[in-house]
Order: sequence, then structure tokens, then C-alpha cells
Amino acid sequence: MENNSEEMKTQVQTYLIEETEELIYDGEKLREWERLINELDLEGQTKIQNPEKSPIPYLCLNETQENIIKTLCPRSEGIKEYNSTPIPFELLTLVAFSIKEKHFKKIEVWYDEKDKCPAIVGFTGYYSEYSWYSDSNKSLEGQKFDTKQEGIEAGGKHIDFRIDKKYLLGRWADIKEDFKQLAIRAKERFILTRKNEINQQIKIYQRDLEDLENSAFKLFGI
Repeated sequence: MENNSEEMKTQVQTYLIEETEELIYDGEKLREWERLINELDLEGQTKIQNPEKSPIPYLCLNETQENIIKTLCPRSEGIKEYNSTPIPFELLTLVAFSIKEKHFKKIEVWYDEKDKCPAIVGFTGYYSEYSWYSDSNKSLEGQKFDTKQEGIEAGGKHIDFRIDKKYLLGRWADIKEDFKQLAIRAKERFILTRKNEINQQIKIYQRDLEDLENSAFKLFGI
């Protein structure tokens, strides 16, 4: 699942799924894969099959994996806007491939300013009308659009992107870490951060308790 290399003392980890990695490079195997899907009538696989592009070959993040990466990389920027650190060449080639194949609606870099360990995440999803606004176009409810412009042209007034799945293309850092090691670091950071937040809240409530008599005097004059 992880393919690691070293570039300028930075450890690059890519998250290409071994079972589908060869499909993005071997056109004949891709065509055979598509033939078998249709022959076996695999409905679930046909949902991710697209005759115009290869299947998404990256790790689809589950909730726990997303929590780990998001805790370690709480900030996010679009791939075009990200400028905190250089993106390694190996990951740029994957981004370029995914853009060419139209795998994702958007691609972001998740990162942290203090602990440099950015990750590249791709999003699949669709655009639709948010029907709970009073002036929204109710006739578009349930319709999915490939782009925001398509939704607007169809008469949408509150067209926005809705995420379906998130995929981890890769990450880079000073050291290589598997998800178990990342989970340990994420847990430690979460506990430390929440502890600090809770202690701050305790201090606020302690001050409120100390001032309780004064607050009551201001209200009741006794």
C-alpha cells in the first residue's frame, strides 16, 4: 500500500493500492478489468468504472484514517494555492496523472505549520442545490451536477460541492511512518490539545465562581 523513496532527505510516501496500481500503467490490463466487471455484472464496481479514465488507484480514507491525518495536519489549502513547502516531484507526478484522468473534483494539501508533514488528499463528489434555503430551486432537489456551472445553468441558486469520498495520494515528512505510528502521534496531539482547551475552560469557570458573589450583588444589590 505504501511506496517509499527519499528525495532531498525528505521521506515521500505514496498510497497507491497494489491491486489497482498496474491498471493505471497497463492499458491492456485495464481493458481486461473492465471486461470482467461487465461480464460478471459487478454492480458495485461499475459505480467506480468510467470508460474515460482509469480507476482511482489511491487509498480511500476511512473515518479513523481521516481523523489521524486531519489531527496531524489541521490546516488545508487547494493544491494550486499551497506554498508552505515544496511538493516532492514524485507526488507532483501523481497529482498530474489524477488531474489528467479527472479522478477528483478537487485536490487539497493538508498540513501543519509547526510539524511539517503535509499530505495530499483528493475528493470525489458532486454539485447540488442546497434545498433548505427559502429561495432555493426546489425543482433541482436530488439532482447531481458534474460542475458548479452546470448547476447554475440549470437554474440553481445555492449550488455547492458535496463530498463523497476522500483519497490519500501521499505525504512527505522527515521520517517514514505507517498508520499505526501516525495514530500514536495523532492520539498524543489530540490529548494534549484537548487537555489544554479543557484547562482553559476550567480557569474561566473558576474565575466565574470567584466572582459569583460580586455578580449576584450587581444583580440584586445585596
